[in-house]
Amino acid sequence: MQRRPWSTATALWALIGVGALFTNAAVRLGARGVSVMRTGLTPLEWGILAVLTVIFVYGEGVRALQRVYIPRLLGRVRELRTERSVLLRLAAPLYAMALVGAPRRTLLRAWLGVSAIVLVVLLVRAFPDPWRGIVDFAVAAALAWGTLAMAAAAPRALR
Repeated sequence: MQRRPWSTATALWALIGVGALFTNAAVRLGARGVSVMRTGLTPLEWGILAVLTVIFVYGEGVRALQRVYIPRLLGRVRELRTERSVLLRLAAPLYAMALVGAPRRTLLRAWLGVSAIVLVVLLVRAFPDPWRGIVDFAVAAALAWGTLAMAAAAPRALR
């Protein structure tokens, strides 16, 4: 397929948009986690923080984001480079995340994933401190890993 003159700009917009979303979430959650740590944790809470962070970084950061989500996202970015629809190019981050312009099954899976994330966020918000901060920190670490994995793999999608 022939590349359009705007294809690199559209791909960059998709990657920067998703990267900004991940970074914003990681920074906000990480700040909350660090704030809770500064108030002081018991040795048990520190241990749970360490174990949960390792589990989240490996399970969500490496296995889910780096190995599954990021390759799919980059595939969608490559597809986007030949997309003719101005509306889909403007919604490039949503397109890359398969929230628009995808086959029905892919759209359903992506929106169910977003719904599950919203549900978990609402559940974790109900946790008392320090537990909410501990979970927030672990999630932030996983998101940071995923963001770095996306940044490392992005040049391939831009070529």
